[in-house]
Amino acid sequence: MEDFADLYSFCDPGASIAEMWSQQGWNITLRRLLNDWEVDRVANLLQRLEDFPGLNTNPDAIRWKHDRDGEFSVGRMYKRDLATQSGEIAGPWKQIWKSNTPTKIKCFTWLVCRRACLTQERLKKRGFQIVSRCFFCHEKEETNNHLFLHCRVTAQIWYLFQSIIQDPWVVPEHTADLLNCWMRRGGSKTQKKWWNLVPSCIWWSIWKERNNRCFKNITNPMQKVKENCINTLYFWCKEEGIDDVNQLVDFLGYL
Repeated sequence: MEDFADLYSFCDPGASIAEMWSQQGWNITLRRLLNDWEVDRVANLLQRLEDFPGLNTNPDAIRWKHDRDGEFSVGRMYKRDLATQSGEIAGPWKQIWKSNTPTKIKCFTWLVCRRACLTQERLKKRGFQIVSRCFFCHEKEETNNHLFLHCRVTAQIWYLFQSIIQDPWVVPEHTADLLNCWMRRGGSKTQKKWWNLVPSCIWWSIWKERNNRCFKNITNPMQKVKENCINTLYFWCKEEGIDDVNQLVDFLGYL
């Protein structure tokens, strides 16, 4: 290979192929001598690369390649991150943020569906050494799904609202699954406006009662918890101008 540079040269009479490649910043080790037609092709390729103007003459810019307009936003990155994660929780996130509940309740509902609420389950995952027990039934560990769905005390409130429409129903395994199926239920169009607020109202009422029992050692009877839940829902409906809530008023008489 030592005499290769003396045998084959092109473009510049004083430059060898190896020198031309070196000028281009290419680090290539030759394993054999090139044929004449190969030398011509390499020379043509180098000439084309020098003459290539590029795709456009505009200055380089950073673009978000996952959308056509190339615009980046935190929301787009978050949605793409959710779509690419394995085992990601599916949920009606748009319905949560577009609901008629107060802003802090929307955030709280999102945490419940994401199983990120600070239950004893989350505290144990963070390394806290505690003996987990549900503050309502005192029978099982306090997990997100148990506290807000499957506890026999919490289930009474769910069945309370189910009795309004008298529709058979099986409680899903996860809170996000419940919210998905709950949005498809309810009666008339007007009824759905307050019906879609029910899950957030139940979870908020359960969470407040749970914190009272945990931090203040105050335990309200189940009848009082049900009344607080329905009163909260009625207040939300009145604040948002939802008029068809007479069923809730009548329902208080049956408690």
